[in-house]
Amino acid sequence: TCALMRWRPGASWSPPRDHGGQEILVLEGTLQDELGAYPAGTWLRNPPGASSTFTSQTGCRIYIKTGHLALETVT
Repeated sequence: TCALMRWRPGASWSPPRDHGGQEILVLEGTLQDELGAYPAGTWLRNPPGASSTFTSQTGCRIYIKTGHLALETVT
C-alpha cells in the first residue's frame, strides 16, 4: 500500500508489528519516533516486526509504502 499523507500537528500512528514493514519519505515538516526526529528529506526503512510510534508535533507530509518488505528467514 502506498499513500501520500498530510499529518496535522500532534498526529500519531503506531503500525501493527506484523504489517510487513514500511518505508517512509518525509517531504515536509518533521516526523518523530522513540529514536529521534526526522526532518524533510529523511528516508526511513522499518523491517517487519519493528515497533515504533510515529508522531509529528508540528505536522508533516510523508510518502509511505507499507506491507511490502519480506520477513527474512534465518537458517
